Amino acid sequence: MPIETWFPLAIYYEDLAAAPDHREDLLATVLTLEKNGAERRAYPEMAWTGDLHGVQQIHQDPRFAWVVSEVQMHTNIYLQELGIDRSQVDLYIQRGWPIVSRPGQSVGAHSHNTAHISAVYYIATPESESIDPGSLVFIDTARVNEVCPGLGSENTAIIDEDNYLNQLQVSYPPAEGRLMLFPAMQRHEVTTNETEELRVSLSFDIVITAAAGAPAGAYEFLTPPPQQWQKF
Repeated sequence: MPIETWFPLAIYYEDLAAAPDHREDLLATVLTLEKNGAERRAYPEMAWTGDLHGVQQIHQDPRFAWVVSEVQMHTNIYLQELGIDRSQVDLYIQRGWPIVSRPGQSVGAHSHNTAHISAVYYIATPESESIDPGSLVFIDTARVNEVCPGLGSENTAIIDEDNYLNQLQVSYPPAEGRLMLFPAMQRHEVTTNETEELRVSLSFDIVITAAAGAPAGAYEFLTPPPQQWQKF
């Protein structure tokens, strides 16, 4: 008697071949931006995130041009794999920001509600196989297989064995030079950096709109092109 699984969460990742060539320049640039950013607004146990400290437009900074081009190329591949006709939509990088996670720091659970696709690129990650350097965790908020609400709670021991049918989250350890793409609405968090090294990454939010000249019906589901908007 088979059990089939449907409706998967599509997480895309690619280890970029040219990453080592850009590592040092990107790392130095991010640390400079952190140093010169706004006064720290986060708790000490929270990673420094550029979006909270006035550094959220790195996609317009020529020092990040290589990463931006990779994000654009791989987003097109991701959408193609999802079956989207790229000719009918336009893509915009809405914002981009760096993240610096020092020992003992993490990023709390959240989702990117103003975007459609999110991207993460790891510039530098701690070298550790036994200690968590701060993993990207995707949280299953739909819980379609939780046949009785609460069965998977950490406060119970009802789940006898964790498997792909009952897991409520999935974890991706960071890998230096890796680019990841995922639906921006997916709730996620980054676990505590338990090493003694820095973890430095970049995040991008991407918005999908209808392409100019798209059939009128497309506007029921996609935002019309920004050039058609009227500010008041």
